[in-house]
Amino acid sequence: MFEREEGFYTGAIAINLVVSELIVTAVVIPVAVWAALTPGVPAIPIFIALSPLPVILPFIFFRLTKSLWIGLAFWLDPPHRNDSGSLR
Repeated sequence: MFEREEGFYTGAIAINLVVSELIVTAVVIPVAVWAALTPGVPAIPIFIALSPLPVILPFIFFRLTKSLWIGLAFWLDPPHRNDSGSLR
């Protein structure tokens, strides 16, 4: 079975982290502003409800970002045939 070299998916992990944290930020900031501007809103239940988000999202998006990373690798460095006809 063909395996990539060690550390190949580090870029996928970085993309995963950035995408996940941008989504968390896009959700938490509007909710925090809404809670701050609305008197009487209990903050603790909101924080408890949103706290699993930064932990769950990287697991959800890892397969997608791994596929994106492989696609980028093939797009930026496509395999070429050598003189014998096999791929390098």
